[in-house]
Amino acid sequence: MEDVKQVTIEAETAPNELKGFSKKFVKRSKDKRSEDQNVIDLLTFNRENKLVFGAKIAEKLFKASKVTKIYTSSNPHGLTLEKIKHYGTLANVEIIALELDNSELGQKLGKPFNISMVTVRI
Repeated sequence: MEDVKQVTIEAETAPNELKGFSKKFVKRSKDKRSEDQNVIDLLTFNRENKLVFGAKIAEKLFKASKVTKIYTSSNPHGLTLEKIKHYGTLANVEIIALELDNSELGQKLGKPFNISMVTVRI
């Protein structure tokens, strides 16, 4: 018997579709670009090991005056967020609200848990 070779013909697709890009291109707004810049800043602080995760630790660092910035997710607990904002106004610390929810923020920082608040320490 002869060897039978099976030949499959794949439909030709555009090179960009193979790479995962879609055909539709939407120009990013200035708000989205500034959000991206905040995430890039957060990732650089993460590489420098200056980040501390959690609201309780943020309160302790406020009391020790070792906070430079705080990044919050889009869905932190209401009472904790009010406490942190109050401490931030007293200590003149910039509080940046990201448009990422707590699970997305944890994924961006490479952690296997949800993160609602990130503190940049001195």
